[in-house]
Amino acid sequence: MVSLPGINRKTTEKLILGVLLGVFFLIFWTLEPRFSAYLSGGEGLLIRFYDVGQGDAILIEKGTTQILIDGGPNDRILSYLGRDLLPWDREIELLVLTHPHADHLTGLIPVIERYKIDRILYYPSVYDTAGYQKFQELVKKEGAEVLFGKEDAQISVGEFFFQILWPTANFHSVNPNNESVVMLLDYQEFETLLLGDAEKEVQSQLIIKDDVEVIKVGHHGSANGSYEPLLRTVSPNLAVVSVGARNQYGHPHQQTLDLFAKFGIPLLITDLNGTITVRSDGHNFWYDTER
Repeated sequence: MVSLPGINRKTTEKLILGVLLGVFFLIFWTLEPRFSAYLSGGEGLLIRFYDVGQGDAILIEKGTTQILIDGGPNDRILSYLGRDLLPWDREIELLVLTHPHADHLTGLIPVIERYKIDRILYYPSVYDTAGYQKFQELVKKEGAEVLFGKEDAQISVGEFFFQILWPTANFHSVNPNNESVVMLLDYQEFETLLLGDAEKEVQSQLIIKDDVEVIKVGHHGSANGSYEPLLRTVSPNLAVVSVGARNQYGHPHQQTLDLFAKFGIPLLITDLNGTITVRSDGHNFWYDTER
């Protein structure tokens, strides 16, 4: 061992040991909440609506179970997963592409390349882009179980239960938004409606009998992304819009903001609030925001 100038060997060893212990406790302090949740199966459900810009990316997790719905328009999702998942947890139990537009698809490509994916759910839309072609090629190479989203399908993942509400079998539209996989997440008594980019034409055909606690607003809060009768039926306690700051589409539209204000539904928006985290024990839910 090389001693530091003017310091004897024992003192040098103590200094090195102190530094190593300091590094260990720093790492432990950083990872301990995630590690404890990992071992215990988590204290409950976590849904993270990530601030990825003009696009969607949602992580649903409890303990060691993770579901990723869409990946956003860039690779920012990798930074979020690196932050929120334990370093050795490189497995995603279910990956969902709601529809093949780039603002939902692009970030999934590097995720599939870097993580082990158990199951992949998407609807086989006819859509000719290089990104969608690469996604489909990676899906084949991954070796994951592939599920094609269609109405009335039911998927269990850990303690989560998903009901696919749309599309109907063999449905096709010239508008890929309306081929979005629409899902109802059920965790005990807590339900979340995930609309993808489905517009009014689709939402008017959805059959949902119960209230939901949270709704992911359709099509980034556009005027055609919310259907008032559906909103009245599901009566959510919280709504989330995933949108990019100063986006060229003007999302969310004032008509949408007015609609949710009319019903007195709190509306959180990722460009203003940052990543939005919803927690539930299966009965009650809470949320917090980055900003």
